[in-house]
Formats: sequence, C-alpha cells, structure tokens
Amino acid sequence: MSGIAGIYRTDGYGVDVRELEATSAALAPRGRDAVGCWRDRSIGLVHRLLATTRASAAITHPVVDDSGSLRLVWDGRLDNREELGAAATESDEAVVLRAYARWGESLPERLLGDFAFALWDASRRRLLCARDRLGLKPFHYLWRDGVFRFASGLAPLLPALPRVEPDDEMVLALLLREFRPGDEERSFVAGVQRLAPGQAVIVDRDGLRRVRYWAPDPVRTVQEAGEAEIVDRFSDVFRKAVSARLRSDWPVAALLSGGLDSSAIVSAAARIFDDRGLGSPPLEAFTLFTDEPAGDEREPARAVTAATGLKGHAVRRIDADPLDGLDGEVDALEGPIVDPSHHTTAECFATMRAADCRVVLSGEGGDQLLDAHGYFTDLLRRAHPVRFVREVRAFAAWYGASTREVGLDAVTMLAPPVVKYWGKRLLRGVPPPWINHATARRIGLRARVRTPRHEMRWPSYAQWDTWLSVSSPYFGLKLEADERSAARAGLELRYPLLDSRLVELVLALPWARRTVRGERKHLLRAAVADVVPREVLARRGKGDWTEPFDRAVRRACRDGTMANRSGLMERYVDRAVVERLLVRYRRGEGDLRWDVWFFFTLDRWLERFVKGAMR
Repeated sequence: MSGIAGIYRTDGYGVDVRELEATSAALAPRGRDAVGCWRDRSIGLVHRLLATTRASAAITHPVVDDSGSLRLVWDGRLDNREELGAAATESDEAVVLRAYARWGESLPERLLGDFAFALWDASRRRLLCARDRLGLKPFHYLWRDGVFRFASGLAPLLPALPRVEPDDEMVLALLLREFRPGDEERSFVAGVQRLAPGQAVIVDRDGLRRVRYWAPDPVRTVQEAGEAEIVDRFSDVFRKAVSARLRSDWPVAALLSGGLDSSAIVSAAARIFDDRGLGSPPLEAFTLFTDEPAGDEREPARAVTAATGLKGHAVRRIDADPLDGLDGEVDALEGPIVDPSHHTTAECFATMRAADCRVVLSGEGGDQLLDAHGYFTDLLRRAHPVRFVREVRAFAAWYGASTREVGLDAVTMLAPPVVKYWGKRLLRGVPPPWINHATARRIGLRARVRTPRHEMRWPSYAQWDTWLSVSSPYFGLKLEADERSAARAGLELRYPLLDSRLVELVLALPWARRTVRGERKHLLRAAVADVVPREVLARRGKGDWTEPFDRAVRRACRDGTMANRSGLMERYVDRAVVERLLVRYRRGEGDLRWDVWFFFTLDRWLERFVKGAMR
C-alpha cells in the first residue's frame, strides 16, 4: 500500500519542486517505509511506500526501467504475476514496467489485482494512469489549464484550486443516498475528479483522454451446469481470490465476525496456509464485540479460530462520543463518510499493528455480491407466483427481515423508472422536507431521482441488482474512507469477495442458480461447507450493532440543535426542520440514524476542507 502523486505540465513549464514536496508531505500517512520524489522539467512524481513485500521495500521509488525512459509510481498488488512471467523475488513494480514495454497503452487490461498507478513514458512524453477494475485503490486528479495533477488523496490537490467549493450535487446525493451513473468519477470537491473503476487516463501534449478498459460483460453466461459443478467453480475462484490476498512478507490480520463472509475467508486462508506446508500460518483473527448479546460474536468467532488453530484477538467496542476526535477523523478520511464507531476501529487497527501485521483481510462486499435480492424479481417476471411466495418466506427467515419487506422490494424492482420516481416522491418524501429546496432546484435534484441507478443492461434482475450493489458510487466512497482509515494505521485492507474474477463469475451465473430454497448466500455457504464450522454455517444472521450505534449518535445530538460550525449547512438543509428531525430521532422515531449522523459529519467536512482549516 502506498501513496502516489504527480504533476505533468503539458504547457511546457517546469514543475515546482516545492509543490512536489508539499504533496509528498500530505501523503505521509500512507507510507512510512520509504519516500521518493523525482522531477524532470515538466513532469514530477511522488511516492510514499508502505511495504507489504520485501521485494518492493528493496527498490527505489519512483521505479525506473533499465533504459531510464520509464518511471512508475505504483500503489497496489498484482495477482497475475505468473501469467506476466514474474520471477519469485521480483517486485510488482518491475513486472508492470516490463509489461508496459510489451503492451503499451493496453497495459491496464492485462493486469489483475487491486491497484492505482501512473507511468511516465519519456520517449512519448506521455503519462498513463489507471485504477483497478473495482476501484479498490483511490486515485484523484485535477486537470486545469493544461496541468494534470493526481494523488491518492483529495487534500494534496486542494492547494491547486483557486477556491475550494463543494460539489453540491454530490453533497445532496450523500444526504439522500441518491447516487447515479457518473458519480464514481466525482469527488465532494468541485473540479477534483476520481478515476472511475476500470478506467485509465492518458495525458500527453494533445490533452487528456479517458479510456474504459474493463467492464463486466452482460451477455456472458456460465454454460448450463449442475449444482455441484457451479459450486465447484465458485469454490475454485473464491480460493484463488483469498490466496492472492495472502501475499505478504509480514503477518496478515483478518477481521473475523461470527458471520459467514469473514468466517469463510479466515477458514479458507488457514486451509491455504496448511496446503502450502507453512506450518503455523502468519495469520491472526480480530473480533470486535460489545457486551450486549446482540453484538457479541465472540463465541462463533472462537469456533472458527478453534477449528483453524489461529490466534484470536477480541477487541471491545469503545462506547465513546462520536464527536470526540471527529475533526481528526474527517481530516484523515478526507470526506464526510465517517463511521460513528471510529474510536473502536482505531483501537482494532492499533491492535493489529502491535501484532506486526500490515495486511488486513475483510469480508466487505459479501452482502453486495451474494445477497440475491433480484432473484425474487426474476421469479415474478417469469410468472412463478407459488415459488415466489415460498422462496421469499424462506429468504426473509434467513435474512432476518419481514416477508412483506422482501416481497415489496422484489415488486418495486419491476416498476418502470417513472413509477419508481413518483413512488419516491409520494411515498418516501423525496426530496424530504428538511432539504434546501432552492439548492435542490439549482442542481436538478428531481432529474437525478428520475435517472436509473445504473445504465448497464442485464438479462436478469439478479444480475442488475448485484452489479448495482457492487458498483454503487456510495459503496465505492465508503470503501475509500475505510482504506484511508487503515492507511493511517499503516495497514492495507484487502477484500477477497471483491475479486473481479469472482464478480464476473457470479454475474454470469443463471439467475435461477443464485439461491436454493431461499438460502442466503447459498453459493458461498456451499463452497466452504468443508472448512467452516457447522455452527457458523447454520447461523442465519450476524451481530447487530444498531443499539450502540444509536446510543452514540443520540449522544452526539443530545442538545437537540443542528451544529453549523461550517456556517454552510443551510446551503443544503432547512435548519428548523432538521432540528425537529433530531428530536424525533432522540425519541426513537423512524430509521433516521444515518440521516442524522451525516448532518454532523458533513458539517465538519465543510468546516475543515471548504472553510480553509485544511489549507
């Protein structure tokens, strides 16, 4: 894991070394092992290294090829090293440079893994940048007056703006959770863009052009196969996804709840280490818990560590005021998406670092990839009413939801966009009464709500819903916030269930094979039945942190007034209506926790980044 940044002046002027040094300083939390800064007239590159392999730690950054013509700053992990002819002791960076010499601009489509990089080709005066297929490594850029600036974070780019202004449309999209296609290319600051997942950008004297190098194929289907064959295929790809994320020369940590996703990853990782003959694996499990029965998952986690022989750590949730330390959290995460349990997350990451870990395995993405909500809509579309009722009831029992809720979601997916729009306006109150209607009109909020959530056409609703969940701009922003939180602690998060090979496989499966008898996450459950303890496989839910979450957020709004430290909140909300909403939330009315919490985090972000405290 690294911090990368750079400046390319296509106007021919030289890069200011002081700007490069300031950019490097802003990226310091992302890499503590090495610092690199290189400049050649109109191009400058910056690198901050957190090494997860000794091969990367042993080379000088930015990396240069033997000819001296190519320079690379790389933040990532390469998963198809063997396919690219990598030697066992060769760094990922060296492999990428050699691959570019062979494939040129088509390099990104040849790479498999999680990465963000910038490669300077001096012979062509060309900068090639790319972000991995699912956008698990951050990449922000600013293209202004013939100057291209990029960085792993948002803060290093702000000094280049004449004025820091929020992107009002993105702010309201967050408050309403109404993100749409194209938002994956935007940040919360007007003018600063994010490289979209599966996208490359090429900058040269002719300007800037973006290239989409990867997207899932909607017409690809797995050939009709029996249940056992499908499970075997899934199991094989899942094992490869876990194995790829174990590559590190330091101990690996794993977030282990008592749920299926993390238990499957930990159990599979332990088996992989055993198969490699490594003896006691450099893998340790970390479980967050509360003293409340609903949030205490230590017993199922112990079942996994007992079965695998791994060392387990239990980290108690810190019941602290989420406003304490919020300024520092917003600064580090560079956005308003902040977990109210940030004290607990910091404590957990500190415990991992104390165990000398540098890589963290997470089960994030399992709900998005494997919960087959669209399957029930396909049953309706294919006119299977009896099966629909039976499967919905079974899934609701697994999911811990009401049959009515699951069934209504399925029916809603069938509605055309215009019906969904009016349903939101009339039934859900979108836009809500607390919004600043003048701002809503100015940014065209109603047009946004009318727009479908993604543009890709899929043969089934199961595929449509899975891709919507995996590619959601909000989900991507949330993962970026998590990534920065780990980076501050000197850790790299890795997500086996968000491996692009696994995503492609699940999307290609016939919709009717996604679940059996309403069983939640059937594919994963069947694939790991031989390694996950039976009592964990039989669990039908996961730990519930709702009560401590609400307790923390209610503490934050205990005085019943809306904080407006930035002086900018009334640009987005009607303060009097928001304060009535806070009262309702404190009384326990409505599922308002995220609405309320984002009012606080947005205000702090506006204060820190827009009002100038960060500058």
